[in-house]
Amino acid sequence: MNSDTHFLDGGVASPQGFQSFSARAGLKTSGDDIVLVISDSPATSAGVFTQNRVKAAPVLLCAEHLQNETARAIVANAGNANCCTGEQGMSDTRAMCEIVAREIGCAAHEILVCSTGIIGHALPMEKLAPALQSLARKSTPENGRTFETNEAAARAFMTTDTRPKFFAAQAKFDGKIVTIGGQAKGAGMIAPEMAALNGSDLHATMLCFLTTDARIEKSLLQSALEKSVERSLNSTTIDGDTSTNDSCLILANGASGVEITEENFVPFCALLESVCVALAKEIARDGEGATKLVTVEIAGAKNEADAKSIAMTVANSPLVKTAIFGRDPNWGRICAAAGRAGIAFDAAKLGVQIGAVEVFREGEPTAFSLADAEAAMSENELTIRVTLGEGNAKWTAWTCDFSYDYVKINAEYHT
Repeated sequence: MNSDTHFLDGGVASPQGFQSFSARAGLKTSGDDIVLVISDSPATSAGVFTQNRVKAAPVLLCAEHLQNETARAIVANAGNANCCTGEQGMSDTRAMCEIVAREIGCAAHEILVCSTGIIGHALPMEKLAPALQSLARKSTPENGRTFETNEAAARAFMTTDTRPKFFAAQAKFDGKIVTIGGQAKGAGMIAPEMAALNGSDLHATMLCFLTTDARIEKSLLQSALEKSVERSLNSTTIDGDTSTNDSCLILANGASGVEITEENFVPFCALLESVCVALAKEIARDGEGATKLVTVEIAGAKNEADAKSIAMTVANSPLVKTAIFGRDPNWGRICAAAGRAGIAFDAAKLGVQIGAVEVFREGEPTAFSLADAEAAMSENELTIRVTLGEGNAKWTAWTCDFSYDYVKINAEYHT
């Protein structure tokens, strides 16, 4: 994070020239369930998507539309993933774009679209189409830039989430302020592995929308997004299940007058990453049935790829996650998870720390206080640190514990 980065109350409508809106179409049992984020002017666009071989219709259409340089809006619905729905699903996705484009005055390919919810059901267009048309028609700058609209938009695409997730941050570039806003949703089926889709090679869901008033060329924006997502959303897991609909989109409209070039690219990436990390941590904190946010830090790896592999293996381990729920400092499960990550290291150098309590050092258990370790695991936030002694590379991942409620939620969630 930049030393001058400043977080503020806001979300996707916080950067200059953006608006956010929400409305109810009746796809969810209650509350708003459609979201619309609009840039006042054509915005440079970029995105990363799920690497699941089964991809929802909106993922495929978004990848197609992102072949264009700019976009004007992002539209999303909750309550229905529009996945495994065949040609009808693609037709409905295109219809969503056409409705919004017609009402705000742009081409359909300038609309990016996402869906989240239950897999395998056709979109109820008889409900969605008129509600979306009405929402787009009512969108005006006068009422689309408030804190309330930021929060409402973040609530509207929630599924099993218990609270909205939205942030905005600012930093100065050559004396001018650049703002980045974001909102995300996700509480289950969360293990994003997102990358650019450059063709066909490549329930609850992780969705993230980002906006910025910086001006930036498309390839630089794509690079910034990929770098930031890798160290945030792609390093977050709740249950190890990668969704069919995971998408992260960013629009940059240049309204601040600040140009991002190779010279100021690094601080821009730092600002973007700060927003993405804040959103990622909230997703992990709000995991289905979770009682605590868990940070997994790996240090002393040979390279970052090794460190990430071990971090995600520990973060995804059901045995580690259930031990955390039970406040059991079972360091053996952590060591075992690190050892099965497929990364070569010397077990005699391995160390583990639970909270501030060192439980394992250089391949041997320590005489730690069980009461201190249990107390550390009773907090709402817990950090697990694993040291390898193989090099200087490190990585951080975020997850949560597995509780009884996780099983209950997913046993009763209709698919």
